[in-house]
Amino acid sequence: QSVEDAYREMAVLTRWTATHAPHLQTVCVHGRAWHEAGGSAVEELAFTLATGLEYLRELNYRGVDVNTAAPRMRFAITVGSSFFKEIAKLRALRLLWSQLVGALEGDETARKLSLHVRTSQWNKTVCDPHNNLLRASVEAFAGALGGCDSLQVGAFDEVLRPPDDFSQRLARNTQLILQKECHLTQVVDPAGGSWYVESLTADLAKRAWALFQEVEKLGG
Repeated sequence: QSVEDAYREMAVLTRWTATHAPHLQTVCVHGRAWHEAGGSAVEELAFTLATGLEYLRELNYRGVDVNTAAPRMRFAITVGSSFFKEIAKLRALRLLWSQLVGALEGDETARKLSLHVRTSQWNKTVCDPHNNLLRASVEAFAGALGGCDSLQVGAFDEVLRPPDDFSQRLARNTQLILQKECHLTQVVDPAGGSWYVESLTADLAKRAWALFQEVEKLGG
């Protein structure tokens, strides 16, 4: 299938869902490639933002306006073990996406970002896989504090083999503990108001926006 055909099908499906299934998201903007390749938080944000803009442009070219397209896009972001930086990265992405969609004259609904988070793979160890439980727990915690809408916790043995029932159960229960026992889903912005997190968020957003603009100057 050609890229042109893929974009055409994306536009057709997005227009259909806008009428018949308004809560269904049809476009996923993946940032995982940048993370797993060793990209910094700034690079992840800038390149993911550029990808999102590319999709909006292609959809608009095929007759899908920003207020129809943006609410049907979901961002899939991978988080690592740098706890506070990962929280700030997710919060900065929301700010940047709102800024970008606003510049395209998107309305308030279109500026809201839908965020799926997955725990990282590149930092998981084969030699002592049970350490991966701790790393994945920290990453899941950061994802929840960063405001994810959905979360996938990788099994501790996924770098060794296909996860078995036991490791999958532990991965599931990690997020259940964060949800049911820590009650993180009952707070709108758990990290909001922290000087350190707020300043780190602003710094990442500023540097990522500058890199994003450089990408645009080079053609997107």
